[in-house]
Amino acid sequence: MDIKEIHKKLEKQCPPGYKVNEIILFAYPYRRVIVPATVNKTPEKSIQQVYSVLIRAIKMGYDTDEELRGFLGLNEDDFIIQELYFLRERGYIDLISGQWLVTEEGNKFIEDNSILKVLQEEDFEFLIDAVMDKALAKDFNVYSDKRNENKINEEIDYPIKDELLLHNKHEELADIYKYQHKGKAYLVDYNQKSIKFDQKMYHDYYLIEYIPTKEKEGDFEPRIEVRNADKHYTINKRLTSVLGQRYPGILYDLSSSERVSIANLREKEDYQLVSEFVNTSKSESTVSDTRTLSIWETQAQFEEALRTVKKKILIESPWIKRATLKYIHLFKNALERGAEIIILYGIEGNDEHHRKAEKEVENLDRNNSNFHLVHLPTHFEEQGNYNMTGTHRKLIIKDNDYYIQGSFNFLSFNKEEGQKVANEESIMISKNVAKKWDDVFRGYDIDQQIIGRFNKANKTHKK
Repeated sequence: MDIKEIHKKLEKQCPPGYKVNEIILFAYPYRRVIVPATVNKTPEKSIQQVYSVLIRAIKMGYDTDEELRGFLGLNEDDFIIQELYFLRERGYIDLISGQWLVTEEGNKFIEDNSILKVLQEEDFEFLIDAVMDKALAKDFNVYSDKRNENKINEEIDYPIKDELLLHNKHEELADIYKYQHKGKAYLVDYNQKSIKFDQKMYHDYYLIEYIPTKEKEGDFEPRIEVRNADKHYTINKRLTSVLGQRYPGILYDLSSSERVSIANLREKEDYQLVSEFVNTSKSESTVSDTRTLSIWETQAQFEEALRTVKKKILIESPWIKRATLKYIHLFKNALERGAEIIILYGIEGNDEHHRKAEKEVENLDRNNSNFHLVHLPTHFEEQGNYNMTGTHRKLIIKDNDYYIQGSFNFLSFNKEEGQKVANEESIMISKNVAKKWDDVFRGYDIDQQIIGRFNKANKTHKK
């Protein structure tokens, strides 16, 4: 069924006061795991009754193997007699000087033979949510269309069969096993060092965004839900809860449409900013001092700046999105060359970032003294500067060569040439670059010589 048909179906089920705004097919990551497990199971009723007869016969005085065989009409090599030693191991009977005795536990068994449990070894299969790092029952067949490239990135990245995958999972797995066996069998232990099977997999779902109708815009807030990709598009309550906490950021990661996250006024401000640069360049600069860049020229120039930076580069962008992942190798190469990278990001009230991308730059910040990640809302809060709430500026400054400013989101634009896009324009200026460095650092009260101390603001944000 195509999106139009799904939309038609869901519109009929739409909550009052809402309308369907987005329907996105996406793939969610899992790990399918099988481990060798020790389990405790209740034997079949028939064998429980046999054990009860054996114990009762001993209590009646048939307390030797010969007497028991005669009483029960069994042969010497009958397997039932061998079960006496099983009962002895469980503590229900004992053998002293060739005579069988019923223990206190054996008397309890006669009254309630459901207390008997049998330890067995078997394979235990389950799933792990690779975003939330939570064990789940494998109660559905994991499937993803290979053509579905709209994937949520896994946030647990342990190597295949790494024992850390199951660290602190015993309680979750015990609950899953008990649930699957309706309380008639229990997980005793599993060997996390001997994982038999571990595979990264994806499963397809639909993400639905609802927005208020025009009449209810002031009363209701937009919201999302996740629906299973089955014929009825049933609601998946677990994932609705998980991804609902990441809304609206999750929409920016998955949507192929050009979503506007800040009021249109902000976009007008960007346009005015570009116009001001153009006017300034005409009056104060020669043609060689400024250059207007298209959307694709801006993207290419940003990559060129990362490849060729010698001493330092500053990147200011409101959001760290999935697009940032494709620049990580360029960041690393620049750091290895000894260049300093400063990233300023974040905007209060719309501080939604792609978690895997943010973790990647956090790791660079943690492991490289020449990488500086400053979360501006936290920085301003620690300064006591309550007039600034973050940044909506899009800016890069490369060495003292040039700076680029305009409407292009350097760390969140994730399109390729040929795809549908909203128009963007930037200005590249190669005049007064040193002054631009000073203006940015002075404006944000960041000392270029001791920028390392501002990592504290970022570390507070990470917590």
